[in-house]
Amino acid sequence: MPEQLTYPYCYTDGQNHRLNLRTAVDGNGEPYVWVEAENLAHGGDQVSMWLTIEQVAELDAALNTGSEYHAADHTGDSLSVTPSAPWTTFTVTRQANDDEESATVPVVVLTGRLPELRDALAMTAQFAQQRIAAGARKPYVLTPAEHDRAWHAIEGAAGEPGADPGTILRAVLGALQILPPSAEDWQAAREELHGRVGRKPSRGE
Repeated sequence: MPEQLTYPYCYTDGQNHRLNLRTAVDGNGEPYVWVEAENLAHGGDQVSMWLTIEQVAELDAALNTGSEYHAADHTGDSLSVTPSAPWTTFTVTRQANDDEESATVPVVVLTGRLPELRDALAMTAQFAQQRIAAGARKPYVLTPAEHDRAWHAIEGAAGEPGADPGTILRAVLGALQILPPSAEDWQAAREELHGRVGRKPSRGE
């Protein structure tokens, strides 16, 4: 996985539509990947849906074979993936409810960026599962010295030409002497994710 890949992941297409991937955990402690599509134009729609870890694995398999894919969450909001030669369209649709009207936002992802997106899906799914495990542990509290080093690292990295979230994240991790996942860690996460394909989804609704 490329070192510059950051969390949360976002991709903006040429039509000014953006796809975001984040972790989510429901009230029963089930991990999800939150898929959000935004029309960045003024007044544009913002829609989202939640993929189970099993659905993420199925989506990854579909992207690997260039197949169409469709999934819906427990609210009826959905994701449709339609491949073509130069790009793949990710369409997120919100069902109408008491508070909002139905809305659809398509995001066109260039074929050359699909490997990056697949890695981001695997990374986000892994982070969602780690959130479950971390919930049972007492959070680590920074010492004043660690907090000071992280603060100055952010100040320094943010001032670098062309600084992006990846640059700042690496600076903070370095200041705290925390190692990011290795390439082998990312590969193991991908293999574990692929191994889930075909399993019956287990929702915590």
